[in-house]
Amino acid sequence: MTAAALRSTLFASNHLNTTPTHSSSLLPTLETQQQQQQTPPPPPIAIKEVELEQEPKQEQEQEQVQEQVQEQRQLNTPPRSPSTTLDLASIYKRLNIRIHHSPLMPQPSKIKHGSPFSWDDIVYISNTNQLELFARSEEQTNDYHKFKQYLKDNNITINDYILKHELHWKQSDLRLQQHVITGKSEYSTEYPQDLIFHNVDDLKILPNKYPYYFDKNIAHLCVWSKLTIPNDVNSTVGDISPLTRRIVDKYLEKTLGSRGVTKDQFVWFRNWSSLQSVRSISHIHVILRDVDPKVIDEVMQCGGTPLSIEEYREILNE
Repeated sequence: MTAAALRSTLFASNHLNTTPTHSSSLLPTLETQQQQQQTPPPPPIAIKEVELEQEPKQEQEQEQVQEQVQEQRQLNTPPRSPSTTLDLASIYKRLNIRIHHSPLMPQPSKIKHGSPFSWDDIVYISNTNQLELFARSEEQTNDYHKFKQYLKDNNITINDYILKHELHWKQSDLRLQQHVITGKSEYSTEYPQDLIFHNVDDLKILPNKYPYYFDKNIAHLCVWSKLTIPNDVNSTVGDISPLTRRIVDKYLEKTLGSRGVTKDQFVWFRNWSSLQSVRSISHIHVILRDVDPKVIDEVMQCGGTPLSIEEYREILNE
């Protein structure tokens, strides 16, 4: 072998067997990269499964919080009575009342579960004017919603239905007081046409078609009036005045008392404006306990016993 060939062979051998040198500072980086490349990443399916498990749970918690907030708001809708000082949530719990939402109702419905309202409950609610506490049973509420659905499907307002099918009055029969009375009195015997519960033709008594949840020995009537029962101008919720209450008291004492119904057998109330489902036709609610059905039939036939001018003068101190 010639010297040139020998040099060529040695060069080739050295070139093939020479390992390239690296900076020691780069070795950990390269080794880490190799380890990372060799370690497979967590399977994406497992991550998605965890996320899918967490998302519904979070959504459910958020929905529960929203429902609680909404229900707390609805406890005051319609607004609570000005005389209510206790927490409505605790009262609803004691009475076993729950909120129910229906697209057929402008306000949430209250459903009373368990036993009906006791007579003591009815007297307390009426006398303290905490009328927002009254509620129907679930069955009564379902029936009422079916009735509302019927009205909606047939494009009938509840006012028109009651006028045509129950009272048999015309819209033109309804009227407001024509004279404004200045001073403390809201009424004057100088204008007998403006006196509520005075003209028998203005009145009709009917059973409440969708009563609240009461025992079977309790009757729920409504006294309807063609003449508007005026709101108290000083009431923020559209309640009636103390004077109007005295007039209604006298009318019911005369109508029921003369037929043997004692004062501890009945209570009455008028829903303030924000609680009324029928606003354009004035009416009051009368709840009677253990009253002879014949007496109830009698007052429904005659519209009760209206107040005379002399009785009005006594009430008004004229």
